[in-house]
Amino acid sequence: MMALIIRAARTHARRKARHLPVAVTALTGLLTAVALVGILPDAHVHALQAAGAFKGEAIGGVANFIDKLKGNLVWLGATGMGLVIAVVAIMFMAGHSRAHEIAIKTLVGLAILASLSGIVA
Repeated sequence: MMALIIRAARTHARRKARHLPVAVTALTGLLTAVALVGILPDAHVHALQAAGAFKGEAIGGVANFIDKLKGNLVWLGATGMGLVIAVVAIMFMAGHSRAHEIAIKTLVGLAILASLSGIVA
C-alpha cells in the first residue's frame, strides 16, 4: 500500500515539473510584452500616422456597410422584442406564475437597450 502512495506522489511531482517550463516561458513572454508597451506606448500610433491612417474621411464603402449593419441590428432587435412581448402576453393569458417577473425583466431590458446610446456616449 505504501508503494502505491509513493508512486502516486512521484507521478504528481513529474506532472508539475513538466508544466513548469511552459509556465515560465509564458510568464517571461508576458513580462516582455508589458515592458515593450511601457517603453514604447505610442509606437503603433506613430506608425499609423506615418502611413496616413488618420487623414481624410472615412472610406465610403465601409461607412455604407456600417449603416446597413446598424439598420439590420435595429430590425433584429425590434423583431426579437416583439417576440418577447408576444410570449409574455401569452404567459399572462395562460396564468403563468412567473409572468409578472418576466414582464418586469423585459421592461428593464428594453429600458437598458433604449438608453444604450446615452450610456455609451
